[in-house]
Amino acid sequence: MRRLLVLILSLFMMALSFATTIKGKVIKVADGDTITILEENGDKTRVRFYGIDAPEKKQEYGIKSLDVLKRLIDKKEVEIDVKDKDQYGRIVGVVYYNGMNVNLYMLETGNAWWYKQYSKHNVEFRVTEEKARLEKLGLWKENNPTPPWVYRKGKRK
Repeated sequence: MRRLLVLILSLFMMALSFATTIKGKVIKVADGDTITILEENGDKTRVRFYGIDAPEKKQEYGIKSLDVLKRLIDKKEVEIDVKDKDQYGRIVGVVYYNGMNVNLYMLETGNAWWYKQYSKHNVEFRVTEEKARLEKLGLWKENNPTPPWVYRKGKRK
């Protein structure tokens, strides 16, 4: 019984360790869904936005997407609700600036796609992207914009 209790407690503590929040100043905006922050402890941390995928810089609308994000949060203090780590070791999370969900903002303004593959149960992201599409905001002004995951796949060949 004691071993079971220790195991349950260990699993609970592991789960809590993934439910973290980090804070820092944005020191680099790489593109419309990736930033680097300088944490309060001095660590530099790359952050990939959870649930969205923005156009690559060399892709149509890529620089515009980057510029929107840069104007919003570059050199600003942000808070990251950490969701995971990706295959490249980057933190994956929801970025907040002054209480605003920046991931959602990028979708609302048509500067990113809802990344269904990694957040398929996020109804709020789906609905927000649909609304931006209907209103032809940002990249949705184009008739048939190429999703970044399709663009990247073509570049690898």
